[in-house]
Amino acid sequence: MRDIVFVWPPGQLTTDPRLAYNGISKTYVRQVFESLVDVDPVTAQVRPWLASVWSRPDPLTVELTIAPGRRFSDGVPLTADLVRNSFCDIMTDLAASTPLPSAVAALAGLSAVESHGDTVVFRFERHNAAFLHSLAGVNLAASKPSAGDVRLGTGAWVPVDTGCLTNGRHRLLFGAGYDGPADVRAGATAGFLTAEIHHPGISYGLCPNVSRGPLADPRIRRALSLLIHRERLRPILQSCGYTVANSVLTPTALHHLDCSAQLRHDPATARRLLEAAGAEGLRFEVVFNSSFSPIDRELLSAIAEQWADHGIELALRDVEFGELRSRQQTGTYDFRFFYYTAIDPDALRYQFAVDQRNAMCRTERDHLDDLLDAQLHCPDPTERQKLVHDIQRRLVHDGLWLPIGNVRTVVSHRPDTVPRLALDAEGLARFTNL
Repeated sequence: MRDIVFVWPPGQLTTDPRLAYNGISKTYVRQVFESLVDVDPVTAQVRPWLASVWSRPDPLTVELTIAPGRRFSDGVPLTADLVRNSFCDIMTDLAASTPLPSAVAALAGLSAVESHGDTVVFRFERHNAAFLHSLAGVNLAASKPSAGDVRLGTGAWVPVDTGCLTNGRHRLLFGAGYDGPADVRAGATAGFLTAEIHHPGISYGLCPNVSRGPLADPRIRRALSLLIHRERLRPILQSCGYTVANSVLTPTALHHLDCSAQLRHDPATARRLLEAAGAEGLRFEVVFNSSFSPIDRELLSAIAEQWADHGIELALRDVEFGELRSRQQTGTYDFRFFYYTAIDPDALRYQFAVDQRNAMCRTERDHLDDLLDAQLHCPDPTERQKLVHDIQRRLVHDGLWLPIGNVRTVVSHRPDTVPRLALDAEGLARFTNL
């Protein structure tokens, strides 16, 4: 059996696809678990996977026919009944989980899951415009429980040890901070083939905690955005293949809106806003973990220097995952710096709605939440696009998201060991046909 070493720090892996959150954990479970449908990363078109066909007979119903011949890793055939159970488990097992799992958010409005022969029927109380795209994500992959609360999948790979998968012919080893010979690495490597994707979803940006001090004032948040000279950040971004962000959503996400005019560098307007807010001696802290990107610290240091020219201090706190998670859950930060990959714009609702992950720590529901809900429940694609555009304008205007860059992921693979590797619409490496 041949070993394939995948070096992708840090070693944050989960065996439950429903709870995978970052790219590392999602990549790991994607090898084990397959979804009912797939999404073309270029066109965003839904295509078959475990389901051969699907339809929306009405705005509140989605039907999918399960393709024959698929089995879980224990040999049990995949059936519509087991698919139904997989989704029922999400609704019962994870409903009270914190922070809110994407799997739960994606099932908004779902009232029942039924199985009829080889067909699974999802019934909603309200239209869920993002549902088919959500079905393609690894968080909603088909799974079933086994001994010890371990979930089983239908994928080619099976866990055999911590950070180790096998397909019967190879062992796939996920190593954190591995310095030896590797077959797959994040980033470009001389002599290796590469796969890459410009991530769809929410741009890399600064997310303010609006429940803390001066950041509760939209004038101050807006001023801080106007004080960022994004063009001067371009060389840093380009060193990693990133581009300058011009909106909350990236250009490869559905319904992206170019907000460049709102994101212009305008220190004069910023000073007027700060004076009107009576803001003096501003000092903020940004918490982040630099494991996800090689340019985090350099990028944030450059922003800190730009703000310092106007008497505003930004302290950088590169923290371990445990502390980052704790601070996120308790709201003990001024800014977070992150991005989120998802091809559907409902990612905005998941991250920002006050009753979802509420990344800005807003204290009460307002019109933004009405817009976020409306885009999800809108059955007309044109009208939904208008709503998503309105959301992006509002987030930028109110300084609720300070866009910085659009992330590009590159994965390099040794051609003699891994001749083919692709990145899917979630930016996850898929090891197939080995």
